[in-house]
Amino acid sequence: LLEETALIRFKPLDEKGIAVADWKDVTPEGPRLLGITVYTLSFEDAGLAITYSLEKPERDFFYDIRLSIKDEDGMVIFPEIWSLKGSHKNISREHEHLKAIWANALEESLDFNRQYTLQFTARLYGGLVLLGVSCEKRPAFTYREQLPNYLGLITGSGLIVVGQVYKANADKDYDKYLGLWQNGSSNDEASPFLDAARNKDDTYKILSITGVAVLGLDAANFAFRYFKHKKKLRQYRKYCPREETPEKRPPAFQLSITPGGAGLRAVARF
Repeated sequence: LLEETALIRFKPLDEKGIAVADWKDVTPEGPRLLGITVYTLSFEDAGLAITYSLEKPERDFFYDIRLSIKDEDGMVIFPEIWSLKGSHKNISREHEHLKAIWANALEESLDFNRQYTLQFTARLYGGLVLLGVSCEKRPAFTYREQLPNYLGLITGSGLIVVGQVYKANADKDYDKYLGLWQNGSSNDEASPFLDAARNKDDTYKILSITGVAVLGLDAANFAFRYFKHKKKLRQYRKYCPREETPEKRPPAFQLSITPGGAGLRAVARF
């Protein structure tokens, strides 16, 4: 799926009968998609030991490690399969502070005081289908994908607006009730306006609460789907490298409601 190589220049030295490696990471500058980090290069007995870390793989993905050494004359040396020990195959859950050993490298392939370049290659295996990503099509979050959220926005806002209408009518009925009561009208004449005001006020509260709930669920759904899209887009860019046009920022909406008042403000940003 992906392959990345780190280059480590080193020289075996004999320090008072102990083999040591004078080494330096000479990998060209640039993004490291697999996050190869080499911590130490040393000799254990006659084996070349490398401690390293990799980026955490996706679920059901795994790494294999390939090693080779190039000498000063350009000759490339590959290890025998049996001579690779430690963490070098099927690396998945444990991906940090690993150790791979090229057994007998010093005895069979290296000379003291000569310069070599270790080519440390990590290969990532896995199926993009498991991530719901296809290199054939860039993940999209267009207006069509966002249509359910716009419908939720319209529905929630509509409920709140209708609720505000009911509240305004309730206030009018209550004002009529107060006017009749203050003018000495009978209870039979004034009470229907009070009952109507109470019913409309109850309807206003139900519509407003329902509208706010719809907007809240819609916003939560929008956020969930948006961040899921961003994750898929990140995976697409990582596993399907190619030239891309700058991404357009998806539209977002902001709502503010004035408590207890007839007011609703919606702001759409594109």
